[in-house]
Amino acid sequence: MSAPELSRQLRLILESSPDAPSLPTLLENIDAYVQEYANAPDAEAVSLHVEDRLQTICSDVLDHSVCAQLEVFLAVLYHLLPVLPSLSVISSWFEVVIRPALREPKLATSAVNHAKELILRTLELPTEADGNIGDEERGRREELIGNFRRRLMDFYLLDAYNESSGHDVLEWASLDDLSREKKACWKANLEDVLIKLGLQRPEDLLTEVFRCFASPPSRLQLLLLLNSFTSQAKFPDVAHVMASHVVTQSLLYSFTFDNSTTLCTIGLTMLTKLLPIFAVKACEDLKRVLPQLLIVLARTICWKQRAQSSIHDLTPEDLGMSSDIVGNVVESTGAEDTDTMANRNTLPIRPDLDWERLDLVFYGATPVPPSPHQFFQFLYYLFPCNTLRFLRYPISYLTENNVESPYTVTWDDALDEDMIRSKSESLLRGHVLHPLLIWRDATSELAQPDFWNQYDIPRIVGECTMLDVRHASLGLRQQQLFGAAKPAFAPASATSLPESIKVAEPASVSTLSSSVESSTSSVLAHVHGTAAPRKTRISLQEMINASIALKSGLEIEIVDSMPTWPTALFQQPRTTSTTPSLVVHTRPTTPDTVSLPGRATDDVPSHVAQAIAELQREVLLLRSELNFELWMARENVKHIGRLYHDRVLSRNAEVERQGLHNKMRGFKAEVQRLQKELKDHKDQTLTMKNQYLDYNQKLQDKLRELRAEKSSWQAEATAMRAADKESKDTFAAQGKLLDEATHRVFQLETTIKENAHKIDRLHDYERQIEQLVKMQRLWETDVHQLNEQNEYLKIFTNKYRKMELQVETYESILAKMEEDAKHQRLQVQTLESRLTMAQKQVDVARRMPSSADLSQYNEQSQKLSKANERLREENAELRDEVEEMKAMVESLKARITGLKDLTSSPVSSPLTTHASPSGL
Repeated sequence: MSAPELSRQLRLILESSPDAPSLPTLLENIDAYVQEYANAPDAEAVSLHVEDRLQTICSDVLDHSVCAQLEVFLAVLYHLLPVLPSLSVISSWFEVVIRPALREPKLATSAVNHAKELILRTLELPTEADGNIGDEERGRREELIGNFRRRLMDFYLLDAYNESSGHDVLEWASLDDLSREKKACWKANLEDVLIKLGLQRPEDLLTEVFRCFASPPSRLQLLLLLNSFTSQAKFPDVAHVMASHVVTQSLLYSFTFDNSTTLCTIGLTMLTKLLPIFAVKACEDLKRVLPQLLIVLARTICWKQRAQSSIHDLTPEDLGMSSDIVGNVVESTGAEDTDTMANRNTLPIRPDLDWERLDLVFYGATPVPPSPHQFFQFLYYLFPCNTLRFLRYPISYLTENNVESPYTVTWDDALDEDMIRSKSESLLRGHVLHPLLIWRDATSELAQPDFWNQYDIPRIVGECTMLDVRHASLGLRQQQLFGAAKPAFAPASATSLPESIKVAEPASVSTLSSSVESSTSSVLAHVHGTAAPRKTRISLQEMINASIALKSGLEIEIVDSMPTWPTALFQQPRTTSTTPSLVVHTRPTTPDTVSLPGRATDDVPSHVAQAIAELQREVLLLRSELNFELWMARENVKHIGRLYHDRVLSRNAEVERQGLHNKMRGFKAEVQRLQKELKDHKDQTLTMKNQYLDYNQKLQDKLRELRAEKSSWQAEATAMRAADKESKDTFAAQGKLLDEATHRVFQLETTIKENAHKIDRLHDYERQIEQLVKMQRLWETDVHQLNEQNEYLKIFTNKYRKMELQVETYESILAKMEEDAKHQRLQVQTLESRLTMAQKQVDVARRMPSSADLSQYNEQSQKLSKANERLREENAELRDEVEEMKAMVESLKARITGLKDLTSSPVSSPLTTHASPSGL
């Protein structure tokens, strides 16, 4: 069947035409079409043709609001996927068909599965086509698929409903039922797609989780996704990938640094599930991260009870307001609670780790420290010697194992050994002695290769549970009642345990009911700020029924998509509370409201926001606990089945003996039955002889009927021969038409050959045009060089004119200096004449010496000698200056002469180095 026929049938089905075939018929035709054209030589052209037809039908006929049409179109896309372009689901169909289908809660399950399979198969296409595409195309496809995976993860984090976000809860409360169903369906389908992707390609999912884990607001939702992923029954098959992936290190950093009790509680639950799985599937990786697991244990043991979060704990970024407004609010509400800040983990993190700490998730909720009981129990079972060694000397243990401190301070400042020992004492008292503590030490415990490969996950979970004192005592009681074999790690002295720690009986119904009522009353009292008026009544039977239904694994229908909050939580307190509320000064008329970030128009009362945060956190913790309990129940059921099998094998001897005895009695009864049946068979043989004669007569009659039928067949054969002759005549006429078509093809080929020389001439013209274009480019290059040389000559001429002006200036200065030299010589001659006259006077004075004249003569003589020396020095300096000026004038004249020679030389002209354009 051709593609146009398939598109016509699809269009008829979508339009609900009376002539439309059934959907199974269309899908069978599509499968036949895919099988015919999937591996055809022109598969790419077929893919584009099919894609165009589907796009036309989608734009013309498909109505996304009609679920029946969506189901049909998704089924067709699913069956046509092998012949569609490789990435058409990403580029064409995700936004148009698949995404609306995943948001539709009324869509059939088969259609939703088709949409999910389209996404998952598209993400696997590059590995299937590695041998048929080039490296460049493969790289492009891998890039597109990687972007699509990141897009799916962003949808899950930003577009789907987030239980840990107060804004999403308030938005959820304001939606109608249909919008809630769509949001819930969209998130469930996205989570299912991501989990299936993780089971098929765990490396890709974990890489995307690691990319998004750097953002603190996304960590809780990513942890919930990983919790669901690790709870899948097929997860142990891919657990080794997660054990060696870098996301495991990020998880350990989160449990070490982050201050959110909700995140750490859910994270410890998930980590507890991962311990037995890694022990069996990735033992070496588990040993590698054992010191970091022990660090997480120490932090959980020493977790301080934090006071209830108040407005002082919120930063401007948390509230979505400016720092000025928050400052005004804090001033109006009082001083900051220093105890709350002191209870947080404020040790500075090393800058090279590049980790941003998550402080709070639910602002206003009362934080409850995570319980280390289950986590310690599994660590103690798997690595008892190392766990006790760490709890005894934590700092020396980490130093001996070369574990670098993740903080800027050393382990001595980061860990408090006395607190770790005191806090871990209650954990150690609640567990029995592990036998491996006697047979091994901490070094040999890590040196043994893959010890837990001999175990399976249910066995590890079951034996971990037996380390608890209460469970161990219950197991020993059952052992005494039924005589079963002792547990693997149960001590012989467990039966003589003290009465205070033997068996903790389950709480009675009245005790449990009173605890529930007291907790509910405390929440209401905290909301209103006053004592609760009366106790809230809760049906324990309904809680038990709901728990049994959830743990049974059967399909159930949830009546309420979201829990209905008690109306008492949303009533304004009637009494004036002493604790001031958060006041946003932009709206002074509502002093008891909190403006949540991202909701500019809706103001929520502070006590309602606090109650919602409490309930959100409680719902997430209960879901995490239920998920862990279901996982534990599943593993325990597997372990119970194995123990039942071992019990059956232990009774094989007795069962076999009893079985042989029963078989002997059965064989005797069988012999008697066979003898009776032999007698009956003899009687039946006589009866069958008589029946054979009758049957032979019937066969003769049948033979006559067949001969008559043969004659009718011969008549039909004659008619068919006549029809065959007519068909041959028709084929002959079609042969004549084929000859005419062949003649027409010959004429067209002749026309092509006639025009071949014209095409060759066109090619020659194109080559000539290319040559002329090259010549024009060379001419333009020469012209550009000539222009550059002209610019160079202009610059050189300007420099020459400047130097001429300098020479003229120097000549004028030289003439002036020569005139000064003449004046100086005249002055020298005058002074020499004066000196001669003075000497003559001296001679006269010598001839007529007197004491007064002699002293006067000596003074004048000294003055004249000093003046003479000064004039001689000035004369020498002037002569030197004259000589320097002459030398400078000579050098300038020589330089000017050389420049004139260079400018007048025709050889240095750059114009002679290039050919003229006419030479081209």
